[in-house]
Amino acid sequence: MSKDNIITPLEDGPLHITGTLELLDADGKLIEETEELYLCRCGQSNNKPYCDGRHKKAGFVESAVFVTPPDSEEEQNNQGLLSIKVQANGPLIFRGDACIQDAKGQRIFRKVGGLCRCEKSANRPFCDGTHSKIGFVAE
Repeated sequence: MSKDNIITPLEDGPLHITGTLELLDADGKLIEETEELYLCRCGQSNNKPYCDGRHKKAGFVESAVFVTPPDSEEEQNNQGLLSIKVQANGPLIFRGDACIQDAKGQRIFRKVGGLCRCEKSANRPFCDGTHSKIGFVAE
């Protein structure tokens, strides 16, 4: 039986992702299959895409509350394989049924989306393209 795929930005910390997960590099090659990930969203980790705790030293402050979330696709569930691709110099792109929930318990359901990992999106945890404007660099 599949686990629920849940993406949760942690207050002042990383993305916590649980479920039936595969993490892919920018070329689509498998990095790992797992049921839990902590992925950097402050842009400071020395072990990107993974969180290494640098958000604490960097003073990363983020409420983990949605500003303007994309529309929810309510008719879907949040089970099955959730594939997360690390875009070079860009966001984390997920494909598969997922529930994204914020610190206040707001939940949306999506089949595809982009998650910020440069820290500068005005709509965190979602990507708004700011990584291109600021020259974010990360494989």
